[in-house]
Amino acid sequence: MAQITTRITATVGVAAVALTLTACSPSDTGGGGDDGQVTLETWISQDMETLLPGDAGSYDNISVLDVVYDGLVRYDPETTEPYNYVAESIEPDDENTVWTITIKPDLTFQNGEPVDAEAFARSWNHTADGDNGLYSNYFFSIIEGYDDMQPTTDDDGNITAEGAADELSGLEVVDELTLEVTLGAPFAGFATMLGYTGFFPIAEECLDDVAACATQPIGNGPFQVTDWQQSQELTAEKWADYPLDETPDYDAIRWTEYATGETSGWADFTAGDLDLSFPPTAEVEAARNDPELSGRYVERPGSALTYLGFSGYTDGPWDDIEFRKAISMAIDREGIIASLGSGQATPADSWVVPGGVPGGEAGTCEWCAFDPEAARAALDEAGGWPEGEKLRISLGDDEAEVEYFTAIGNSVEEVLGIPYELDIDPDYFTTRAEQGYDGMFRNNWFPDYPLNENYLSFYASGEPGAGHWGWYSEEFEAKLDEAAAASSLDESVALYQEAEGILAEEFPTIPFRWSFSATYYSERLDNVILNPFSGAPILREIEVSAG
Repeated sequence: MAQITTRITATVGVAAVALTLTACSPSDTGGGGDDGQVTLETWISQDMETLLPGDAGSYDNISVLDVVYDGLVRYDPETTEPYNYVAESIEPDDENTVWTITIKPDLTFQNGEPVDAEAFARSWNHTADGDNGLYSNYFFSIIEGYDDMQPTTDDDGNITAEGAADELSGLEVVDELTLEVTLGAPFAGFATMLGYTGFFPIAEECLDDVAACATQPIGNGPFQVTDWQQSQELTAEKWADYPLDETPDYDAIRWTEYATGETSGWADFTAGDLDLSFPPTAEVEAARNDPELSGRYVERPGSALTYLGFSGYTDGPWDDIEFRKAISMAIDREGIIASLGSGQATPADSWVVPGGVPGGEAGTCEWCAFDPEAARAALDEAGGWPEGEKLRISLGDDEAEVEYFTAIGNSVEEVLGIPYELDIDPDYFTTRAEQGYDGMFRNNWFPDYPLNENYLSFYASGEPGAGHWGWYSEEFEAKLDEAAAASSLDESVALYQEAEGILAEEFPTIPFRWSFSATYYSERLDNVILNPFSGAPILREIEVSAG
């Protein structure tokens, strides 16, 4: 896969992915409301606009869709291993190019339509069609026929001609329950991808009225959306005819929408109106010391990487690897995280989360340790910094990230004597995609599925000067191709590790921190488990008592 970055970046706003699972107020549930219904209440932010699987790319809609839809595979919350769920089997040919997917029989959408091979082909074709402009479009670039479905655009990105095809030539509905997928090139990890939201099926009724389906989805999962008052709250009730196993025993979920994200529901949580939440930074210590809360807390290491990139498509000192090494070794990661994140993040010294996905190891970044003396030597080797100029550091308009990147700038200035200025850009993602920066800028990524490839493939720009950083390595991209074509997933993972090694040697970006996931929960909840990718509480696993 290539060029991505914006999607998950938006998902993980702050270093500590502090998650708020709110369950309904004791007065609402517990015994529940007047009808005795047990409702789990949680939160989302107010900027969620769609629940169409192919257009979902944020923490919020991915979390909601995880209970409204079922995919071909799901992931073990502890090991991250994929396992078949809607799929009966997923089998490759000897070259890992042609994949045969067999779907379990007698499954339906919530409107009664069959969940069959056609339902997946329908969804994938719609998302792969570049004329539709959906978020998950790029995932289908690995399937044969993708290029023919992409429109022609002018220099401003406006469509001047629609794609030549409306369907992927690599998809064949063999029979009602069999879908054959031909990839453009071998990829041993294809089955691992298939639990991601973008690969969910959609009903024909949904495709007939996409706008309606975006707000009132017709899923095949254990909960169905019954009401969405956008910017206020979203409610889903348990689907009585759900045929598979993974469904909790409570009756409904209500997501309250907050304007400022995950910690803004803390007051409601402490008032007893929410089941789960995490406090704002200023209240973290008080929460930790509260004996009433200490036993109702869960945490796990996160898998979101915040890192720094440079505008390699412009001339500047950053073209020299010694300069990039100097910047990296001048950043006091541990000190910054301790002072700003209440310790709820981990200094990063790799590009793939250690232990979080196959192939992830700590310590692959040689120059990620704070070493002022070595940093100054590297800067001298690079020829120093232009006198009188400031290093521009660009990022989006996020209060927590501004604090972090101010601290990064201060650390660099203190060690290397390089003055800096922050560039807070409300159009950060667009500017970055258009190579509009000149200097250093923030990046963030968390995986869509458990494979080290997912952290690496978006570095494949295809040519010098392309991509977010203008970085290109023929050796790196050849290694990615070799890994994708490996005969087994284990061999593929090992080769992707070698690709990370090439990345470490050429050092186009600088790892900064790994996220951290945590939440407090109410007395009514049990078995609160955090998603190993997003850090979100896994709603299907939570147990809610009626009292």
